[in-house]
Amino acid sequence: MKVPGFVSRNWRLKVACTLLAMLTWIGVVYAGNPPETRTVAVRVPQDQSFIPARFVLVHPVSDLTVRIGGSRDSLNAFNSSFITVTVNWKAITHAGVQAIPVSINNNDSSVELIDAPTSVQAELDSLDSVSVPVIIVTTTPPQGYVIAAEATTPDAVTVAGPHRELTGLQARVSVDLTNQKTNFVQDKADVFIYDVHGTKLGDVGVTPTQVRIEISIAAAQTSRASAVVPSVTGHVAAGHQLAGISVEPPTVVLSGPQDLLNALDSISTQSISLNGVFGNITVSVPLTPPAGVTASPSSVTVTILVTSLPTPSPSPTPTAPSTP
Repeated sequence: MKVPGFVSRNWRLKVACTLLAMLTWIGVVYAGNPPETRTVAVRVPQDQSFIPARFVLVHPVSDLTVRIGGSRDSLNAFNSSFITVTVNWKAITHAGVQAIPVSINNNDSSVELIDAPTSVQAELDSLDSVSVPVIIVTTTPPQGYVIAAEATTPDAVTVAGPHRELTGLQARVSVDLTNQKTNFVQDKADVFIYDVHGTKLGDVGVTPTQVRIEISIAAAQTSRASAVVPSVTGHVAAGHQLAGISVEPPTVVLSGPQDLLNALDSISTQSISLNGVFGNITVSVPLTPPAGVTASPSSVTVTILVTSLPTPSPSPTPTAPSTP
């Protein structure tokens, strides 16, 4: 077959021109959308359900850094969710820091993976559990009130986690008693776990996660001295008068809630009747403190002095005037 002359004529020049045009076109295209590389962070699956039951991660595994390449437009449109990471957690046979094999799959054909990682570093420990008593952490009740008793149900929880982290743990529940003057009950209080340094732990399991709290609040008990005031009723016998009353001891020690004692200026005795009394008497009389307050001693000796009224002198008989 004979090639037409206009095709074969100056064919070298025509080929050179075609190649130059192609190179120019490629240059223009790449100038506007050049090839690039970037790094993206990809999450590593590490749920406990993936890890053999007898092991646990000491620290979360950091995201993997993966380098990808492609055109600028492709990289701008790329989403890291297109990359999936599969970790061979079944390869774990012992505790400690180790390299765990991974496989990385890219579901976006417009970009390519560059030197994708083949493993991740992870620190694992043996999974263990301990029983930890529950501690109630409270604020101070109002002035004049104290905590009489406290308890949780149950009184301990089970903490599961890395073996090395299970020493010196505290299980705490917190209660605000700043304005609490009556007994406190909470059915579902959250339990938080703290390490030996007082740092809250978030990588351990707690069973149960909530407990019931019961706290008894009582008025603060205190003591102070108080004067005794005898209580008397009635009137002494006719022709007599009350000359004085003395008490032994004159003061006693009162014990009870501070708010009740603050309201007491003195303590009274039971009533002593003076009806028909015509001489001195000495009686032992119980004290009458208000409910919730006790007195020591509980009774005092009261001496009542009664004297006779003075007899009025007879009026002088008038004398008759003398007759001169």
